[in-house]
Amino acid sequence: MKNYYTEIHANGFKHTNKFSGFASACAHFSTDAELHSVEYVIAMKDAIERIASQEVAHGWMGYTIGKTFEETGREPVSVMSPAWEYRTSSNETTPVFEEVK
Repeated sequence: MKNYYTEIHANGFKHTNKFSGFASACAHFSTDAELHSVEYVIAMKDAIERIASQEVAHGWMGYTIGKTFEETGREPVSVMSPAWEYRTSSNETTPVFEEVK
């Protein structure tokens, strides 16, 4: 099972006195399917629709689909990393993602 995420970017925001969301979001998904196969596209589409519908419901006027990234490995969490906290164990790792071409 491989892990992926696709960037989604807001086209605009509804003008309210409330927070209307961030400028972008990530739609994470996992699949065993080959890259760009029908099953892969379905998994990616489902993740994008789930996250984008939440963002549109909370203030986005629309969205644009950005780049897709694949998890290629893991690396230790450095003390200088924002992921590190005082309770982080010495063998904690963080995923490494590379853009899918």
